[in-house]
Amino acid sequence: MYAPPQSISEPPALVLTARQREVAELIVTGQTLDQAARSISGVDQAIAGIQAGLGVNTVRAMCFRLLALGLLPAPVPCAGPGLDPVTRTAWEALRWDILDVDLVPLAASGGRPDGLQVSAREVTGALDRLTERYATTRHGLIRAGFAHGVLSGDQSVVPPEHDFAAPTPPGVGEWDASPAQRRALALRASGRDTAGCAVADGTTYNAVTGRLTVSKRLAGGVRTHRALIHRALSANVLQRPALHPHPDPSGYEHTVWRHFALDVPDPALASTIGTHTGLGMHIVHRHMSALRKRYRDDCAVIYQGWRHGVLDTATPTNLTCCTDPAPSDAAFGGVR
Repeated sequence: MYAPPQSISEPPALVLTARQREVAELIVTGQTLDQAARSISGVDQAIAGIQAGLGVNTVRAMCFRLLALGLLPAPVPCAGPGLDPVTRTAWEALRWDILDVDLVPLAASGGRPDGLQVSAREVTGALDRLTERYATTRHGLIRAGFAHGVLSGDQSVVPPEHDFAAPTPPGVGEWDASPAQRRALALRASGRDTAGCAVADGTTYNAVTGRLTVSKRLAGGVRTHRALIHRALSANVLQRPALHPHPDPSGYEHTVWRHFALDVPDPALASTIGTHTGLGMHIVHRHMSALRKRYRDDCAVIYQGWRHGVLDTATPTNLTCCTDPAPSDAAFGGVR
């Protein structure tokens, strides 16, 4: 998987404003965004500016970079607690700039040093015990991790390879998308609907809708989420998945899949594909239904199309550029 390097040896071109510093100090000490907003106005805007300046998308990674780069004072070192391997691994993983919903399964996938498997429940339990022990949030554990030597400035926020839809850092890609917009795009690409994205990102349905609407404008004025996710991958606003060629990349399914990114209203997609390719509507509907059943959501169909090499930067979102013909009848026994 493509993961742009993020060096922390040189400080970023970021000078915290008075408002950003005030917000950052509260967040690093473990206050939630809602708690900080009760005493300071403009919390969301301040955090978005800090994240963009640091090149990260999550609050956890933001806290880590602020301390690692000396933009906020590091805590006084103290004796490290005795940690079992699972707890240490989970604590260290908090610095990764990965969506919260993907953090636990990725931390669990690394296993124990002795090679034994770790369950997501074990990782979640370890993080819950740490947050209870230190009476803080998961991002508040970043500061405690520095105090106990679990985290240090020579570590990176780049996670190991993974199969989750993930945003690239701010400043990467062809659009100037905010960290919140990038998270919303990654959550949609993972197959969650707008309501599911809001729950996963700890925000509201309207907030996610607004972020995706702005992203559509940045993507060139597309109308559908399908086309938006495709253009985000084309523009490197979303990380492109590692290529795993589809076991049978030819035939009717390939043709239908190849046209899934067309920027037409969802109810018109099947008829548009049929009209443009010449495929019978029963063929189009059958393969569209199979793809939707396999991946649960149209945006996930797009993302998995990139993973399997069906979609790429040459795949159009508008009909004027679309030249892929339907496969020949001979390849399928002459029957459509």
